[in-house]
Amino acid sequence: MAPINSFMGKFAETAFALSASTERNYHCMESRLPRSSMAINGVSHKTSSSPDISSISLSDMCQMFRATPTDLLYLSSQTGGERGVCIYSSIEKGDVILSIPISSCFRDDEPPKWFEGDDDGGDDHDINRYNPSGWASRLAAILLDHEFSNKNSADLLDSLEIGRETWKSMLPDRNILRASLPVHWSEEFLSNTKCTALELAVDSAYFARANAVMQLQEELKQALFEEENVDDDFLRQKCGDALDIVQTRTCRVERTCEDGAQWGPPLRILAPIFDFINHGSMRNPGTGGANAAFGVEGAKMSDMNNANLVVRAIRDIEEGEEILFDYGDSARPAWRCLSSYGFVPDFLASVETGDDDVAIENVAELWMNGLRFDVDPESVPYDLVEVAAAQALLDGESNDEDEEKYGLLTPGVARSIARRATDSAYRLLLEPGINASIDNEDEESPETIHSESLAASLRWSQYSVLLSFAENLERFSFQAQQNEAEKA
Repeated sequence: MAPINSFMGKFAETAFALSASTERNYHCMESRLPRSSMAINGVSHKTSSSPDISSISLSDMCQMFRATPTDLLYLSSQTGGERGVCIYSSIEKGDVILSIPISSCFRDDEPPKWFEGDDDGGDDHDINRYNPSGWASRLAAILLDHEFSNKNSADLLDSLEIGRETWKSMLPDRNILRASLPVHWSEEFLSNTKCTALELAVDSAYFARANAVMQLQEELKQALFEEENVDDDFLRQKCGDALDIVQTRTCRVERTCEDGAQWGPPLRILAPIFDFINHGSMRNPGTGGANAAFGVEGAKMSDMNNANLVVRAIRDIEEGEEILFDYGDSARPAWRCLSSYGFVPDFLASVETGDDDVAIENVAELWMNGLRFDVDPESVPYDLVEVAAAQALLDGESNDEDEEKYGLLTPGVARSIARRATDSAYRLLLEPGINASIDNEDEESPETIHSESLAASLRWSQYSVLLSFAENLERFSFQAQQNEAEKA
C-alpha cells in the first residue's frame, strides 16, 4: 500500500491519464531491463502444456550450444505447472549464470536467401542492407527455413543442429500458445477481459500480423515450388506458428562496443536456453522478483560474431532458486504483458519507481460519466478528478472551502472516486456469460479453458488494482479529515 504522502505527492506534482494505445505486438517488445545496454522481447513459458522435461538435461544443451557454465542450470516444473530455470548450487551477486555465444543463436540479420529477394550473395551482416523494422518476419523466415530445409547426414551430426532440434521439441504446444495470445482470441474472449486497452492493442495488431503471415507464405511457397507440393493452409499455419514463437521468445540487443558506443541498429535474436527463463519484476524486491540481469559482452565495432549473451546474478541466489529477470516495459502493465507474451504477471500491491518515464506496473480502467480513465494505485489522472469534481458540483456536494485547501481533489471527491472504483472492481468478479453459439466441444477444449483462464487472470489483476487505488483514496480522505480535526 502506498504511503499517503507518496499518493498525495504524485498528484500534486503531475496527475496523469495513461494512453490506451499501443504498438504492434511483435514490434513493441523492445525493453526489459532499463539497467542494461540492451532490452529483451519475450521469453516466457507460462503454460502448463510444455513437453515433459524429466529426461531433458540443460547441461547437455549447454554443450550443444557452446554455452557456459554447463553444470549450473536445470529445468523445473513450478507451482501451477509453469516451467522454470533453477540453479543446482548457490551463486553470488555478479556471477555468470549463463553465457551463450550469439553465433549459436538465431539472429535476424541472417535471413534465408529466399526471403525478401535476398539472393544477391552479399554479406549477411551488411547493416547498410538491413531493415530494422522487418525483424519479426526475418526471424520467422529463419525458423521456417530451418524446418523446411533438407538436412543431410552431416547436419544431423552437428552438435549445434542437434541442439536446435532439441530446443524446438521443447517449445510449447502450438494450440496452447495460440490460445495464450489475445491476437488469436475471438471477440467474446477479448470482451471478457473487460480491458479496452487490450482490445485496442489487438485491433492494431491483427492486420499487421495478417500481412506478415501473407508475405511469409508467398515467399516460402515460391522457395518450395520446385521441391514440394505444399498445401496453402498448411503453409499459412506454419508461418503463423513461427511468428508466435518470435513474438514470445525474441531478444533485442544493441550493437555496441565495450565503451558503450553504438555502431549499428539493434539486433534481434532467438537464444535457446536463455529463452526458458521466466519474468520477475525488477521492482519486486521479494520472492518472485528479478534476481538476474543480462547484457552483451565481448562485442567489437562492426562485429557481433564473437560476442556472448550473458546472464549475471544481481544478488546472491540460493541453491534451487528459480532464475528470473525483468521483461521490461513490454511486460507492464498486465494487459500489455498478456498481449506480448501470453501470460498475466503477478499483481504487485505497491510499486514506486520515482521515474515518470518508467511504464506503470499496475493499471486498470475506470469508467465515470461515460469516460474511460486508466488508473494505478499510486496516482490519480487529473482528467478523472476534473470529471468527479464537476459531478460533485452538479450534485450539490461541492465544498468551496475544501477546494481552497486541497484543490480539485478534495476529501469528498476522493471518496466519490473511491466508491466508483470499488463498484467497478466488484463488477469484474462477475463471471461473464458464455455465448450459446459456442458448441460444447469447443467450450471444454484445453485451448478454450486456457484462454478463459487468462481472461479471468487479467480481470483479477484489474480488480486488485482498483481496490488498491480505492483504498489509497480512502486513506487520503481520512487523513485529510484527521488533520483538520487536529487543527480544530
